[in-house]
Amino acid sequence: MKKGLIKMIILIVIALIILGYFGFDIGGIISGDKVQGNLGYMWDFIKTFWNNYLAAPIIYIWDKLIVGVVWKVFQHGLDLLQ
Repeated sequence: MKKGLIKMIILIVIALIILGYFGFDIGGIISGDKVQGNLGYMWDFIKTFWNNYLAAPIIYIWDKLIVGVVWKVFQHGLDLLQ
C-alpha cells in the first residue's frame, strides 16, 4: 500500500513538472471561475452523499465496533498487564 501511495505522489509531482514545463499554470486553472464552480458542485455532492448515506453507518460502526468492542478489549488487555 505504501509503495502505491509513494508512486502516486511521485507521478503527480512529475506530471506537475511536465505541465509547468509546457506552460500550463495549474494555479490559474484551479482559480478559474468555472473550475471553482465545478469544485463547489462536487464538494456539495460529497457533503450530501456523506450526510445522507455514509455518516450514519460509519458512525454506528465506529460507536459499536471500534469504541464498543475494540476499546473494551484494549482496556481489558491493559488490566491484564497490571
